[in-house]
Amino acid sequence: MAVLEVKALTKIYEGKVATKALDGVSFTIDEGEFVGIMGPSGSGKTTLLNVIATIDEPTSGGVSIGGQDPHRMNREQTALFRRRELGFIFQHFNLLDTLTAEENIVLPLTLDGVPVPVMKARALEMARRLGIEGVLPKYAYELSGGQMQRTAIARAMIHEPSLILADEPTGNLDSKASRDVMEAFAAMNESHRATIMMVTHDALAASFCHRVIFIKDGKLYNEIYRGDNRQTFFQKIIDMMSLLGGDSHDLSSIRL
Repeated sequence: MAVLEVKALTKIYEGKVATKALDGVSFTIDEGEFVGIMGPSGSGKTTLLNVIATIDEPTSGGVSIGGQDPHRMNREQTALFRRRELGFIFQHFNLLDTLTAEENIVLPLTLDGVPVPVMKARALEMARRLGIEGVLPKYAYELSGGQMQRTAIARAMIHEPSLILADEPTGNLDSKASRDVMEAFAAMNESHRATIMMVTHDALAASFCHRVIFIKDGKLYNEIYRGDNRQTFFQKIIDMMSLLGGDSHDLSSIRL
């Protein structure tokens, strides 16, 4: 069943010269799928994420998440939809420094008035799966980058949203922390059948996805599927990125 349907999505930014950031993009993501979005800088990846996340409005075309179009809701309905149906993971973690890791993780449940014992139990279960149960009492600023990002993943998934949107989740991590975070992320996708769309320029991170959709100049360029061998998939992603003419920093030189 499709969790996300993107239909002929177009986004034009008006200005002295109108810029077409997205040009008729269509694709679907099924329940439990982990899909990467890649493309050179300025290809429209972030605009796509922002439109799906309801941060930006489409010029034409539509987005359907779990059969609902959040762009047709009023402001209150959209805010509630975003809080309940979407989970967000950012490059800069976006944790609150004045809260402990545990308090950061349960934030989405706090807003919905879930009883404290239930919140604690769910946070512990999430933390165990992500290998961070030892840091639950620590404040966000006391954590390493990898621990911060795993805390952010737990927070994004704790309320079991329909769709998780990740924006460059390994962008601020070194290669070991990136790999650890992606392994934990992929395991959570497996165990919770979480549906994930991740924008990244990191081929290593993308190799953990089931498939990767490539965008160029606001249009769908190609997509490739992982299959059984992640090493081969990783190489195909690198080849596709060099074909797309990604900047040198867009190509990760790490080998698996």
